[in-house]
Amino acid sequence: MAPPDEAIRVKPRKRRVGKVGGDSACYLLTVHPSMRAEEATDLASLLHALADPTRLQMVSLLAEHPGEVCVCDITGSFALDQSTISHHLRLLREAGVIECVRHGVWAYYFFHAGALEPIKQLLKRLERLEMPR
Repeated sequence: MAPPDEAIRVKPRKRRVGKVGGDSACYLLTVHPSMRAEEATDLASLLHALADPTRLQMVSLLAEHPGEVCVCDITGSFALDQSTISHHLRLLREAGVIECVRHGVWAYYFFHAGALEPIKQLLKRLERLEMPR
């Protein structure tokens, strides 16, 4: 802090006119996303369904157990209410990650083979772009 008897010197700022960096136009580069808007929306929905720790655990549980898993076994594997489990399963089902069949009063869930293929393809594409050119 400056002593009270000294004046604080402030450097005046020059005012820029137009765009930052001057008035000259930047180099025109045609840049377009390689992913269509519809594909991006579908991928975002899939990633959103997986963007929850409980749902990731559910997908892992179903992927590790071939065949159908009873909803009662899924519910027993988590310290959550049945309604919360049903909510998570519904979101995963709507995203196409898992599927469900009914046998009597019980619902059985299973991992949908190939459901994560769009994510795999996206990661491969991004990995190729990340490599040094």
